[in-house]
Amino acid sequence: MLHDLRYALRTLAKSPGFTAVAVLTLALGIGPNTAIFSLVYGVLLKPLPYPESDRLVGLAETYQGNRSELDVTYDEFRFLEDHNPVFQRLAVSTEVGFSVFTGDIAERVNGLRASKDFFATLGVRPALGRDLLAEEDQMGGPSVALLSHGYWMRRFGGDPGVVGRAIALDGRPTAIVGVMPASFRWLSPVDVWSTMAQVARSIGGGENLHLVGRLKPGVSFEQAQARMQAVMAGFRQEFKPRLPPDVGEELFPLRQLVVGAVATPVRVLFGAIALVLLIACANLANLLLGRAAARGRELAVRLALGASGARLVRQMLTESVLLALAGGAVGLILADGALRALLSLRPDNLTPPTEIHLDHWALLFTGVTSLCVGIVFGLVPAWQATTADPQVGLKESTGRATTGTGTGRLRGALVVSESALSLVLLVGAGLLLRTVANLTRTDAGFDPRRVVAAEIWLTGSRYDSTLTIAAFYDRLRERLEASPGVRSAAVIEAGIPLVRGGNLAVAVDGKYPGPTNYRTVTPRYFETMAIPVRRGRDFSAGDVQAAEPVAIVSASFAERYLGGDGLGRMVTVGGRSAALRRVVGVVGDTKQFIGAPVTPTAYVPSAQTPAGFTRIFNSWFPIHVVVRTAGDPAVLKQLLARAIRATDARVPLGRVRTMEEILSASLAFHRFLMLLLVAFAALAVALAAVGIYGVMSYLVTQSTREIGVRIALGAQPRQVLCVVIRHGMLLAGLGAIVGVAGSLALTRLLGSQLYGVKPTDALTLAGVTTLLLLVALAACFIPAHRASRVDPMVALRYE
Repeated sequence: MLHDLRYALRTLAKSPGFTAVAVLTLALGIGPNTAIFSLVYGVLLKPLPYPESDRLVGLAETYQGNRSELDVTYDEFRFLEDHNPVFQRLAVSTEVGFSVFTGDIAERVNGLRASKDFFATLGVRPALGRDLLAEEDQMGGPSVALLSHGYWMRRFGGDPGVVGRAIALDGRPTAIVGVMPASFRWLSPVDVWSTMAQVARSIGGGENLHLVGRLKPGVSFEQAQARMQAVMAGFRQEFKPRLPPDVGEELFPLRQLVVGAVATPVRVLFGAIALVLLIACANLANLLLGRAAARGRELAVRLALGASGARLVRQMLTESVLLALAGGAVGLILADGALRALLSLRPDNLTPPTEIHLDHWALLFTGVTSLCVGIVFGLVPAWQATTADPQVGLKESTGRATTGTGTGRLRGALVVSESALSLVLLVGAGLLLRTVANLTRTDAGFDPRRVVAAEIWLTGSRYDSTLTIAAFYDRLRERLEASPGVRSAAVIEAGIPLVRGGNLAVAVDGKYPGPTNYRTVTPRYFETMAIPVRRGRDFSAGDVQAAEPVAIVSASFAERYLGGDGLGRMVTVGGRSAALRRVVGVVGDTKQFIGAPVTPTAYVPSAQTPAGFTRIFNSWFPIHVVVRTAGDPAVLKQLLARAIRATDARVPLGRVRTMEEILSASLAFHRFLMLLLVAFAALAVALAAVGIYGVMSYLVTQSTREIGVRIALGAQPRQVLCVVIRHGMLLAGLGAIVGVAGSLALTRLLGSQLYGVKPTDALTLAGVTTLLLLVALAACFIPAHRASRVDPMVALRYE
């Protein structure tokens, strides 16, 4: 074996050009595959960073084959806690934001309110201090908090004496009781944890809670699923007696909360980059076939001297495995850079629950992939070379490559496969290019140009009533509208267009007609956002608490729930006990998600909104101050921030962005997929072009004597050029036909990510097929041109 290894190293060193091309080809295939594998492993496969994480489950609601996470109320959680046959521990949590005050400066941090057993359920303990206590997680209990390791380092410089210190959390004195380990991560970024019970009875505070449970030892997932059926029957009878009979509940592994909607796109990326690896492997096989043919005389001599075919196969496999391992080693270097680029480009909704890096699993993947590539794709060329007739090889002159019909067909088949795989990737990239173009042109329902939006949060006793909140909005708007270059200013609560927002029960004639977005806005909001008022009027300064309660609805709300017009109709917003509101206006629809259908929306004037609604929605979603300018919106960012601080310096200020930046962010995930698939497709096409060029160059070299005879007998150079190009284009064309059929599998997976284009879009298929054939034509032209310039006298002396 060592002799084979030494001989392989010497042989490869004698052909540095061949070795470099083969190693680089494989590195371009293996490197990106390792980077994407690390992403796939981190998102889909790597165990969550909690002890025995496979025993952690959530609760989902099922309806007509669809499943969504079941949001429970605090009372429902207590019922499940009391009637629990399968859980060792059970906890609930809800994502919130906290305002942390230091003197007159407020900072907004990511928060999580959780029940007392939250950390015990996950199986983690604080690195400093202690966990939440039962007496703290109850109504009237003390306000306590635990800090994440990152926030502890950032805010307190890693001071171990922070435990026992008090901070002002949402204006309330709060004792720090612990610091979590640096390795601990929740499913979303969290800086501060606090207890649940203090807000469980407030408006909305005990709703939309996420449940997590740890199964008892010895209870399998299937057993837990079966036992929970009886519990959920009692649960529905107690809390949801009006649910349709086909609505059910089921457990699901906690990991699925992380994976969510990104599972399919991540798998598509892994499948796409695997196709690139296959193309690189086909190129390696072609290179090895050509090298084996060039060594035909050498191999024939060794066979004639008594070497067995198996012995030569082993020797040639040693060379191919060495090449593959070298390609894997170089690929690891490329993978490190590719993974860094990948993570820097990834959108916010592709945040893995664990840290992603090139770990031992990535090294194992690279090693196993390289070894398999070397063996599988080196075996056929080795077998072809060692089963050839040695008598034929001995008759060939030195340096003259020998080949047979079988080898030629195999090389042609490899080119066809490379072309087919390249086309599959080109189709995927083309469809996503069309999707992003369609999304960019989609009317979001407002004009994003020259509009700036700033995030703020109103917390603490200073803003505990509708009057104080409305007064702050009025002062801020007056200050902004008095500033030079500002056309109008407004405030919106519970979510701005193209950003996740809130919903609320809206009743028409005492019935809830369907899902409805809820927004609270000040006068001139629709003018500022350039949302057309279709019928009726905008809110005015007279729409205050003492005036008649009013509402404005979107066009889709009026069409679906109010019979078309809707003006003058009465609705309730916020449950049956809420006040009846008269619809005074109908406005255009805006999109919450750029590629999704519009959702009916009800707007309420901020001066008539209960402070409790503002408080609860503001814990989930920032309040947005929006300003339309006549000039450059980038200049307005600083002015807007200064105006907010001048109105109240204790109001936490978040991101200040133009609406065009928000629009761009809403396209980030699709753009990310598009960029990666375009990059993969470009790499695949480049490798396929190299493969086509290599095969056609080899064909021209093999056919030099035949070409010389044809020219000597009167063939024109143009005829020779056409013959060679026709042969190459036939292979590429066959590959394109196979690729069109194969692309249907990829586009079926991509279907949920497409917008405004069908997976079988004829224009895309025609366009990318044309592109592939043009690249193939360019790859064929150079060897064809060389063939057309063969000197017949030189060619006839070739033998």
